[in-house]
Amino acid sequence: MKYVCSFVYTNSSPSAVLLVLEPWAEEVLLAPGVRAQLVGEGGLVGSAFELEQLDDRLIVYAWPDSIASLRIL
Repeated sequence: MKYVCSFVYTNSSPSAVLLVLEPWAEEVLLAPGVRAQLVGEGGLVGSAFELEQLDDRLIVYAWPDSIASLRIL
């Protein structure tokens, strides 16, 4: 069985937010009210995403030996 961790982020601010998925440097600009789902698979059970919130962006770090995907909802 593969380990999976996921969460949904909603841009509730009145401005666009840049979502950055590391270590792949994938970037998506989320308009106000837009939701994105991030899913990570693999690695050690209990691993999780690490989040860093800056003024104009949310940086999401996947854990070692994982594969992550980003989907706009």
